[in-house]
Amino acid sequence: GTYRNVLLRRTHNKLSQHQYGSCFSSLSSSSSNNDLLLSNDFLDALKGIFSTTPPDNNNNNNNVTTNAYELQRHGKGESYHPSSPPAAICTPTSLEEVVEVVKLCNAHDVCMIPFGAGTSLEGHVSALRPKTLSIDMGKFNSVVDDSSNNNNNELLDPFVTVQAGMTRNALNEHLRHTGMQFMVDPGADATIGGMISCGASGTTAVCYGTMRENVLGLECVLADGTVARCGTLALKSSAGYDVTSLMTGSEGTLGIITQATVKVHPIPSFVTAAICVFDDLTSAASAVATMKFCGVPLVRCELLDTSSVAAFNQYTKSNKTEKPTLFLEFAGSSQAMVDEQVYTSQSICVEEYGAADFSFTTGEAERKSLWAARHQLYYAAIASRPGAERALVTDACVPLSKFSEAIAATARDVEELGVVGPCFGHAGDGNFHCILPMMQHDEDEEYLERLHQVNDRLIQRTLEAGGTCTGEHGVGYGKIKYLKQQYGEGTVHMMKMIKKGLDPKNLMNPGKIVEL
Repeated sequence: GTYRNVLLRRTHNKLSQHQYGSCFSSLSSSSSNNDLLLSNDFLDALKGIFSTTPPDNNNNNNNVTTNAYELQRHGKGESYHPSSPPAAICTPTSLEEVVEVVKLCNAHDVCMIPFGAGTSLEGHVSALRPKTLSIDMGKFNSVVDDSSNNNNNELLDPFVTVQAGMTRNALNEHLRHTGMQFMVDPGADATIGGMISCGASGTTAVCYGTMRENVLGLECVLADGTVARCGTLALKSSAGYDVTSLMTGSEGTLGIITQATVKVHPIPSFVTAAICVFDDLTSAASAVATMKFCGVPLVRCELLDTSSVAAFNQYTKSNKTEKPTLFLEFAGSSQAMVDEQVYTSQSICVEEYGAADFSFTTGEAERKSLWAARHQLYYAAIASRPGAERALVTDACVPLSKFSEAIAATARDVEELGVVGPCFGHAGDGNFHCILPMMQHDEDEEYLERLHQVNDRLIQRTLEAGGTCTGEHGVGYGKIKYLKQQYGEGTVHMMKMIKKGLDPKNLMNPGKIVEL
């Protein structure tokens, strides 16, 4: 208890003096231990909720913990932002337990943060208030109803209902024998609930859409313990407010998602992957826009700048041509259909934009090898700066017509400011990133300032182009300052009114998306 108190006080005091200080509750130097720790009455009542929960396979019943390591892990995620741990963690196993936990927190004015796999990037799980409980949804990992699993040769629906803590890889493993797959791929093995909460997408969004387009309905527990079931099993509805979309991207600020019904899609019968290199980023990005405008149905479309390819070469001892490189994937119901897509794309890239070394393959092993540069880019980027252990990963999305200008300008900023920062993008939907490696400790303040300049310039340029400050990572507390500029005061006021209406005591992940 004493160590945990010191840990919490030290972290919160550090954060209150940081550039994000307005997000954090200020702590007086005269605060007593009880100001930082949850009361014994609360912890006893919390443990009482789980008193009848059966032990796991290892005969453990650790549904409530204040272990220092777990507190740090549950307050950090993958964010580069300063983080703060919760005061305790609970791991419910049923909807009823979640409801009871939420009601208890409401009665004791304890803040709540739902936790999935800990892969979020904008400080989403950081406890910005000292009296915070992390609600780990990891045991909500079952399939509730699989309407895509044809056991009786019946005509079935292309969706599946799962608990919020199931990861996307676990879901696809479950679907492996059905010929269907959950197609949203953010890269990390995130939970379905976490992906909904952050509005995730990834490399396949150009074809299958983001989480917003792939969630039919969900179940959530609101701040007062009310269970709300949003959406239907129908593919469309015009009945009332679209509360399913409201919860998607809400980052745990409006309620705790406990289960969801998501779309699944047939695994393509014929797939071809292609790669080509360009002399400059503008040509590569313009080629992508032309393919989209010509109606080429791309499944994946990823663009790596020169420094990204160089980082991959260094990381894997490869010798790929160090120029802007486009990775493409095509799919269809026949090889002839796919071949036509490949031929059209090759003509656009080579004949109109001067691409070289356009090559493609249909074999699964060859396709995986070809995509290796993209999949290993995060680790290759960090390794490209000796001593770096983490990274500031930017995230912005612009209209497709502005993509080439935006990503090229960001690459120039990286070079002019003298920082390490490979740039890449989901070129088919205008979403792009820059990975800026950082030291784990003792980062040079002047270098750190230059990193933030790259990020800020990128976002300012994006907003001026009519884009968004985050395409798929979410707001957390790291991007709150950009929302007013993106939407205007009226829309931010509207968001605050929604937050106040559903969470009047501001207990659900406070300090994220909007500040009250």
